[in-house]
Amino acid sequence: MSKKVVGIIIGSVLLLTALGVYIAVGSLDMNRAGNDGTRTADGNAEQAAGVEMNDDGEAKKVSKGGNPFGEEVKTPLSENLMQQYIHAMSHQKVAAKEKWSFFEITDERIDYLLNQLEINKYKHEGTYKDILTSWKEGDFSDAVSDHNKVWRIQEGTIGKATGLLSSKEEEAYVNKQKREKR
Repeated sequence: MSKKVVGIIIGSVLLLTALGVYIAVGSLDMNRAGNDGTRTADGNAEQAAGVEMNDDGEAKKVSKGGNPFGEEVKTPLSENLMQQYIHAMSHQKVAAKEKWSFFEITDERIDYLLNQLEINKYKHEGTYKDILTSWKEGDFSDAVSDHNKVWRIQEGTIGKATGLLSSKEEEAYVNKQKREKR
């Protein structure tokens, strides 16, 4: 083989390796869900509360104050982020062998997600709306089913909810998550 061919092969391998690393790192960043349930996401640009539109008609990222989950994300939320927020909030109410994310359930967060349902279309919109509407009304009696519906949509294999936490168990879980977040 000539030096030119070897150089082209080596250059191509290096380029593909660099591209692969770039994609892998970007994918990890876009899909991470740490112990606090945080995640970044891209969404379609559309006018929403707390979102400013730039001159190209694309949404600017909301400030951390605009998203009650404390993250800077474009709105409307992506389907995956909608699922992650609901899933992470449900952990407050359910017993499961494994829980990898957490967001405390608040009226502000429920309202924010319900608003997202008004400004975007989601494949599983009916499921999200049923869950969030029940929670908005203070009804968490189906939280196990709610968790497992979203968990199945996410193709979960570990961490299926097995029961409701008692109020004492829930309080202890929430307090533990808050301590760990510090």
